[in-house]
Amino acid sequence: MMNQAYVIYQLARADFLERVRRYSFLVMLGTVVFLGYQVAAGNIYIQMGDYRGEFNSAWVGSIIAIIASLFLGWFGFYLVKGSVARDRETGVGQIMATTPLSRWQYTFGKWLSNFAVLVAMVFILAAAGIVIQYLSSENNQLHIFTLFAPVLFGTLPMMAFVAAIAVLFETIGFLSGGFGNVVYFFLFLMLIPLGDNLRKTNPALEPLGAGLLQQSMGNAATAAFPDYDGSFMVGSSDTAVRGIFNWSGVEWTPAIVLKRLAFFGMAIGLTLLASLFFDRFDPAKRRKSGENKRAPSLLNEQHVSSLPPTRTLSRSITLTPLDRTPIGSTFFRVFISELKLLLKGQRWWWYAIAIGLFIVSLVTPLEDVRTSLLPFIWLWPVLIWSGMGNRELQHNTYQMVFSSAAPLMRQLPASWLAGFVVAVLTGSGAALKLFGAGDTAGLLAWFSAAFFIPSLALALGVWSNGQKLFEVLYVTMWYIGPMNYVYAVDFIGTKGNGNVGFFIPLSIALIVAAAMGRAGQLQR
Repeated sequence: MMNQAYVIYQLARADFLERVRRYSFLVMLGTVVFLGYQVAAGNIYIQMGDYRGEFNSAWVGSIIAIIASLFLGWFGFYLVKGSVARDRETGVGQIMATTPLSRWQYTFGKWLSNFAVLVAMVFILAAAGIVIQYLSSENNQLHIFTLFAPVLFGTLPMMAFVAAIAVLFETIGFLSGGFGNVVYFFLFLMLIPLGDNLRKTNPALEPLGAGLLQQSMGNAATAAFPDYDGSFMVGSSDTAVRGIFNWSGVEWTPAIVLKRLAFFGMAIGLTLLASLFFDRFDPAKRRKSGENKRAPSLLNEQHVSSLPPTRTLSRSITLTPLDRTPIGSTFFRVFISELKLLLKGQRWWWYAIAIGLFIVSLVTPLEDVRTSLLPFIWLWPVLIWSGMGNRELQHNTYQMVFSSAAPLMRQLPASWLAGFVVAVLTGSGAALKLFGAGDTAGLLAWFSAAFFIPSLALALGVWSNGQKLFEVLYVTMWYIGPMNYVYAVDFIGTKGNGNVGFFIPLSIALIVAAAMGRAGQLQR
């Protein structure tokens, strides 16, 4: 048993050290520090109707705990997910498969590593709470346990649960890629209404850990201000604070703590379940996607067919210069190949649903098309767009692509144009509806979105060398803007005429950024 624990510890330790050296960890760490600064500056806070609590250790610790649960519970998943895939791609997994390391030991080590990364983020934010309390100058009496208790019992169980879900998703084939990233986004959204129900019945079992805090804060607010309306808001508000009450924190009884620790038990259960799905890096058990099968042949068609035929080696070797055919004469062929790379490999039902959405958009009232249908139409190809700009590195064909003639002037614009065509084709039903109604402003917003989406995908794909950043950022923007009608990020224009004056210049800037990123890749 001691030997098994040591093996798991070493696996988790090595994986943790590898992760904290990655740029993604530094970016997330910077975001966490920025959130702490926003709390200290008073831009993010908790407000109970027209009232709030005094900035003592309990109140500051609770703000930190809720923010950490929301932010890291939602986006921390994407930070830690990918470790199993990285072992598979780098060949480390195949080496591990030759050792006596069991499947449950591997998944348990990955869960511990995921959890350690999230815990590091949480405690950096919690440590900032000490500074926040002193900067507030309302109550300088520091109580360490009171400050950290909401994090220990509220946030860490949620982090353990998120870490386990990340391992489970990576071991289930169809959830290990971009589809799993989108699924988790919406699963987390479902936790919010679930939490609302649990706050009324059993707040200790509310996953985010905010239920207990809200209930206790509400009781204190009602005792101090009987006219308190029961509302609870996290973020910022234009409502002026009319009163401040004292709140000493949640009474963490053994029963409450045990209920919160139950999430660790569920996390361990999910980790053991993941070990049943884990294929131990056996390629025979892993079904490869259609894109992976087709990518090499299409890339060969795109970039190698124009190269001169292979010559028999001799003592005197003469290198044939790259084809100097004018760019315009081969651009169309490169574009067709890029479009094939985007669309081939999709199942028949993907096309059937896309055609169904096209037909539905023609027979649906115009207002419903703009506010409800078009956002879902342009969510459907998200996993197609996410491959733009990074496919060459993902399939290890960048040596071939980057060494072809004029890759910056041919392949990159062709890739963007292919993504733009996908946006136009999938959204063409809505465009016809807008054109038939004479909605010029709506058509302009539609064009702005079709222009922006592939630009964002290409820039993020080139600079991140992966799909995850676009998938997460795009779906987040989609949810905040078009679905919740936040004008600043409503790139589709579901309400009004859309923020065209911002997104068209931004799209141009993103294309330039993609070109600069690709130019840097060509020089390496």
